[in-house]
Amino acid sequence: MSQRNTRTKKSIKNAVVSTTYYLIILLLSFFSRRLFFEYLGSEVLGLNATAQDMFAILNLSELGIGSAVAFLLYKPLFEKDTKHIKEIISVQGWLYRKIALFIIIASCVLMCFFPLIFAKSSLPLGYAYILFSVILTGAVISYFFNYRQILLNADQKNYKIQRITMGVEALKIIVQMVVVTQIRNPFFWWVGAELCSKILCAILLDRLIKKEYPWLELQIAEGKELNKQHPEIIKKTKQIFFHKIAGVAMSNSSSPILYAFTSLTTVAFYGNYQVVLTKLTNLTKNLFSSTVAAIGDLVAEGDKKAEKRVFWELLDSKMLIAGIVVICMYYLTQPFISSWLSADYLLGTNFLTIYLVMQGIQLTRGTVDSFISAHGMYQDIWAPITEACLNIGLSILFGYLWGLEGIILGVTVSLIIIVEIWKPCFLFIYGLKESPLPYFARIAGRWAVIIGVAFICGKIIPLLPFHEEAGTSIFKWGIFAIETACVVSLILFPIFLTFSKGLRAFLKRMRSVAADLRPGRH
Repeated sequence: MSQRNTRTKKSIKNAVVSTTYYLIILLLSFFSRRLFFEYLGSEVLGLNATAQDMFAILNLSELGIGSAVAFLLYKPLFEKDTKHIKEIISVQGWLYRKIALFIIIASCVLMCFFPLIFAKSSLPLGYAYILFSVILTGAVISYFFNYRQILLNADQKNYKIQRITMGVEALKIIVQMVVVTQIRNPFFWWVGAELCSKILCAILLDRLIKKEYPWLELQIAEGKELNKQHPEIIKKTKQIFFHKIAGVAMSNSSSPILYAFTSLTTVAFYGNYQVVLTKLTNLTKNLFSSTVAAIGDLVAEGDKKAEKRVFWELLDSKMLIAGIVVICMYYLTQPFISSWLSADYLLGTNFLTIYLVMQGIQLTRGTVDSFISAHGMYQDIWAPITEACLNIGLSILFGYLWGLEGIILGVTVSLIIIVEIWKPCFLFIYGLKESPLPYFARIAGRWAVIIGVAFICGKIIPLLPFHEEAGTSIFKWGIFAIETACVVSLILFPIFLTFSKGLRAFLKRMRSVAADLRPGRH
């Protein structure tokens, strides 16, 4: 089997395992959230979401190290240089211990202000302290033990991590569903299951890493000296830190800003849409997430023509899937929430439209981001700073003017400016060494096709048999979902297949890999 097909085979295996487990988690999340709303209440769920986002902002101190280490591991893994690998992971462990100490201190300081931060909440203040402490404990465990899993990620063995982390996550959700329905005052048991799952996950990951890499004997105590031998870790970390800030601003600032303008109940309602839309789009991302390490291996090989070919294969296939998902979700999300919870939990069509534009950008940005990461191109630190400022500043301004829709609009505008315009320019000029103008021409054509198909579907989907009844039961919604997905796919796929050279090349690659996997082929 060729090196190209070997990378593809590993990526497919990672994608299959990851997607399978993610589907299990997704189904459990839909069932469990309804139970949690009923037995724990919307304020507890809103408090949990707010505490997680607040901690993510504190966790900025880590941002950059993991990505820097992953980038620096591609070459020694390609060359099977175990000495270099051990030194890099040792430096990572040394840095993570310092970060863990900083986060513990910063968290203690932040918790001193909880009486002011959660003054509007009717819940006991102790709930906020307990939830935040469990989140903090999980992070500290990761900094001391789980950080070594970065080697599995870089080595295209992410599927082994997923079996543990998502398997434990599924078990945790099942236990939580049982305790909230069978035990009075289930909050503490619900939180206890969260804590136990983090400890169990750390133990299982530790055993896995020792089994996969018995030679991985780390020298954490010598991290300071090893750090001097590998200054590129700190250099890349400093650059990546600023890029990660933008991601945290986008993912974790919305709930605190929304809470500032509304209430924990509204935050919980917003969380329902996050469960439906973000988890479904993350499922789509999982199909391609395993290609990140493969791209790193490809770049380490140094074949520019192969890079450009793979870039368009991945981008075109992602855009097809993103188009299908976004158009379907526009018609399926509101009736699903109505049948899942009730129509009382709906937030409006304007919010849904803006949120789906944001998710469309998120679904398609991965290819550009992965190639930038594989090249180690993080020197444009002004871009993430600008994105974070635009994100938070516009979210606050638009949130003040238009509420929830304004907050999401602020995030979307910042993504368009930096992610859709600047990042492709940066990659093509400095990474792929060619003009970005053909890229923008091609990408504009693909978006035009998706928008055109969306308008066509807008005329057809309301005529489907179960359109009017989709919000009355999960069964009827399921039939409507199948009808909608068939209509969108049957229109969009043939158009993409006709005009998208990258998609045709991607399908050809898949056929080649399938042929290599047939019995008797060597």
